[in-house]
Amino acid sequence: MPGAATSSFVAQTLDRRHIHAFVMQAAQALGDGARVLDAGAGDAPYAELFAHCDYRTSDWEHSPHGGARAADVVGSLDALPIEDGSFDAVMTTQVLEHVRDPLAVLRELHRVVRPGGSLWLTAPLVWELHEEPFDFFRYTRHGLTSLIADAGFTEIDVQPLGGYFTTLGQLLRNLGSATGLGNGPRLGGRVISAATWRLGPLIARLDRLDERRVLPLAYAARAVRPRA
Repeated sequence: MPGAATSSFVAQTLDRRHIHAFVMQAAQALGDGARVLDAGAGDAPYAELFAHCDYRTSDWEHSPHGGARAADVVGSLDALPIEDGSFDAVMTTQVLEHVRDPLAVLRELHRVVRPGGSLWLTAPLVWELHEEPFDFFRYTRHGLTSLIADAGFTEIDVQPLGGYFTTLGQLLRNLGSATGLGNGPRLGGRVISAATWRLGPLIARLDRLDERRVLPLAYAARAVRPRA
């Protein structure tokens, strides 16, 4: 079971339970002492999953997350002060939308992971603007596959995180913040915001009805740096 801090973080949005499960898969795939870089880690909410690893974090000086100030590596993700092939795995969750040149970042992650090492990545398809002005992109399955391949990775697998109803549920939860009704002067707006916040998780339970999974909140990708 996740600790209290991780549980609180995961509960904040409907996609995070899917992201947590994906990151747990990454942690379970790595042996004791494996070197892992959490790129753009922020407050490192998934650190506890890597207690058996040599887990390191990176972030940049403009991060809005307080925990980023204590990152092991501070610098831009397209120019990391790290030697080639330093890590057995690199992980980056919900970061790629915040970089101006995602291909340059993926090439840098390819450089710092050892040949045969793995990339574990999540990126959003549907979300409101956030962490402005550093919010540049949203990603489809095919866009991620193309970028990761162009960066030099192989064995690429991209999967949706949730389905249509989780997306709809999260959009309902976001209504108050996205429209301003949640903290607005009108009582009616605040009531609507509170109601949709509670309705969102109930809608998400209908995900089993989504057979196509073409409008998820986010995608998860795993890939490998080839040995040759």
